[in-house]
Amino acid sequence: MRTVRLFSFIFILLIIFSESVSAFEVQGLKTPESFIADPSTGNYFISNINGGGPGGKDDDGFITKLDKDGKIINLTFIDGRNKDITLNAPKGLDIIGNVLYVTDIDFVRGFDKETGKLLYDLDFKAFNASSLNDLTHDSQGNLYVSDWIGNFIFKVETRNNHKVSVVAKGNTLGGPNGLNIHPKTNKLINVTWETGKVQEIDSSGSVKILVEDKRFKTLDGIDFDNNGNMFVSSFTGGEVYKITPDLKVDVFLKGLTSPADINIDKKNNLLLIPSFEGNSAKTAVIK
Repeated sequence: MRTVRLFSFIFILLIIFSESVSAFEVQGLKTPESFIADPSTGNYFISNINGGGPGGKDDDGFITKLDKDGKIINLTFIDGRNKDITLNAPKGLDIIGNVLYVTDIDFVRGFDKETGKLLYDLDFKAFNASSLNDLTHDSQGNLYVSDWIGNFIFKVETRNNHKVSVVAKGNTLGGPNGLNIHPKTNKLINVTWETGKVQEIDSSGSVKILVEDKRFKTLDGIDFDNNGNMFVSSFTGGEVYKITPDLKVDVFLKGLTSPADINIDKKNNLLLIPSFEGNSAKTAVIK
């Protein structure tokens, strides 16, 4: 009986490992900024700024959809050139339920992740937003949005008619870029573009420096793996750093071309890396 159980256990493990996704690369993108995995389907999405740059209102941005093996399902799954869609310079991506949220200069737009249909068009111009960048959400379904030039971080209550409020503001934020929620403390974590710091922000908007390192510069993306390790990308430095739960910093990858808003596919232990200037994206296995 024990022998049968042992072989059954080994067989299950073999199935699990055989179904795991290998690292892959995607070519033919147009200024990709954010790369995320859909935790419920295993599909992937990549935002493409395209055309006139991060601030260009040219309505030619698009979002690429990949299958769970990393193959392109639709290069322009959501396309600003479609007459029913406005999408100028899409950057940060996040998924809550069936909604794919994306920042677009001074708007946050929400699309049906299956059909690409526009569901929400949230205008941030009343807050003088000009450079909305990253998105993340907490367990209550609240979105957090960074404005890296305006030095704002906003909160969007998706369960309360998408009410928008300011969480934190000011030069202390150092050009807020990548955002995520700390898996242990549940506090908002911000990586700064201008000052190269990892910050912790509480519900009152108070800012605390969590990690500093002289190698950090133009920090862009941030995410946590299943073991609580933090990964942050340095856009101009061409590196991704791994920060352990006890805040030890090591270089995880180097020699990259403009790694932008990284994220982690936690199901498959893959780091998702868009190459902003390389017009490509790739993954790396996290061990």
